[in-house]
Amino acid sequence: MKYFTFLPKEEIERLESIHQERPEKREAQKALARAMTDLIHGESATQEAERASEILFGGDLDGITEQTFNDVLGEVPTVTAEMSEMGSEGFPLVNALALAGLAPSKGQARKDIKGGGANLNNQREQDPQRAITEDDLLFDKHILLRKGKKHYAVITFR
Repeated sequence: MKYFTFLPKEEIERLESIHQERPEKREAQKALARAMTDLIHGESATQEAERASEILFGGDLDGITEQTFNDVLGEVPTVTAEMSEMGSEGFPLVNALALAGLAPSKGQARKDIKGGGANLNNQREQDPQRAITEDDLLFDKHILLRKGKKHYAVITFR
């Protein structure tokens, strides 16, 4: 931190203290990453990267910009579907999980949804009859799916 950042001495000492007490919080590593990204890419890029990271750890999507979401797109598997597949009834969530590769079958997708292990746009869904509609689309074309805590995928409707 002393060599690679322009943080004041007091801030570095505070981060060292936090690290000694709770190394699992990774505050010093986060501060170093923030400082490096600011230095190389600028403060706004740092904020966008932090926001994208929050999303990938289950943060809500309120106020997300399309640019930030595009950063997320680069980090998760993405598949496409035709908008016409949505139809008047919507696109079944079980189909979406299977299409995105988050479930090996529609039956397993149903079980995952009932068990509370499926999220649509970072909101838990527990209704296996749930259908994705145009109202669910982010930026009129994307949905973000998550199974469990770490498995993400995006479906882009065109």
